[in-house]
Parts: sequence; C-alpha cells; structure tokens
Amino acid sequence: MNFFSHAVVAARRSEDPRWILGSMTPDFVSMAGLRLESVTGDTPLERGVAFHHTCDDAFHGAPMFIDMMEQAREELEQQGLDSGPAMAIGHVGVELLLDGHLVEQGGVTSGYRAAIEEAGHVGMLLRFQGLDPEQGASRWRQMVTRLAAAPVPERYTEPSFVANRLVFILATRPRLAVPFGREPLVYAWAERAAPQVAKQAKALFEQVEARLAAAGATPPV
Repeated sequence: MNFFSHAVVAARRSEDPRWILGSMTPDFVSMAGLRLESVTGDTPLERGVAFHHTCDDAFHGAPMFIDMMEQAREELEQQGLDSGPAMAIGHVGVELLLDGHLVEQGGVTSGYRAAIEEAGHVGMLLRFQGLDPEQGASRWRQMVTRLAAAPVPERYTEPSFVANRLVFILATRPRLAVPFGREPLVYAWAERAAPQVAKQAKALFEQVEARLAAAGATPPV
C-alpha cells in the first residue's frame, strides 16, 4: 500500500493529523533513504506508525492484491520484460494506481493535507539509524520539502505519470531496472491496468478491512 492509500485507510479511524501522518511515516522514511528506529514523545504518531505495518501486512496478503500483482507480472513477462522488473512493477505499480483511483474518487483529502502540514514539525520526535537527532531531523525536513513540492498524489491519476515514476524508482536497482528501450512496455501496461485497478479497488479494500479486523486493528468509525 502506498502512502496516500495508508492515509485514507487511517482517516477512516481518526482524523488526528499525527495519527494519519504516522500511518504514512514509514513510506516517507524510505523515500528519504533513512531507517526509522523509534518515535519519541507522541502517542498518535507512534500508533500511526504501528498501524502502517499492520495495514501493509493486511494489504500484501489480500488475495485480490496478490492476483493483481501476479497478472501484471505475467503480462509484462509475456511481452519480454525480465522477471525482476515485471514483479516490481506489478507490486509498486498497482499500489500507485490505487492511490490515483482514491484521488479520483475523493480528491486529496483534508486529513492528508493536515498530516503533511504536521510533517514539518515532527522531525525531532523521530530517531533514525546512524544519525543523531539533529541530523535525522534535517534529513526528514529535506524529504518533507521535496514531498510538498512534488505533484503527488494528484498525478497518480495519470497512468503515464505512474509509468514514469516506476521507471525512475527502479532505475537505481540493477536487478529491477527496466532495460533501456523497454520503457514503452511499462507505459502500455499502466494504461491497461489503470481501469482494471479502479474496477477492483472497492473489493480489494474490503478484503483489507476484513484482514485488519481479523488482526484486531482499530475498526473504522
């Protein structure tokens, strides 16, 4: 599940900006190239981080997500893409397209915007591996500034933008990178997959909610 989907699922339970921010924080930490060790002095933020991991477990084990990911992998492999990038695109690509679908359905929510505003104030509450608090807070603020300037999640509604992001994200991973000249396969897949993901999104999130309930997570309100 990508960060905007995390925010939407978290907001079904509470509109507390720190809680919603916490639900996205592990994704933001990864985007910053950091490793989170702990959260100090803020219970909603800490609970949100824990909820993020519970959500990821529920989402990644949902049968519909597994099927969607596998279908994408098979399509891309049949068209000549290696298994590494095909698997990565099937995983990350479906997640980004889901974010785009949620934006199309409900816009960029007020809960998400409030959480992003809070993000600039929590750097000193986060502890990162190998960094002292000041260094960690500085790296976190840099990521928040980049995120605020980026056209996301709004442009995840555009399959071509999603494809471009996938090619860019995977380029630094030798085993997952899309070979030069094969990028059109990714763009074509995103165009085909976007309406399919949208059609299945409601049922997929119902599966996720059922798995969250089974795991004892806080129910929606």
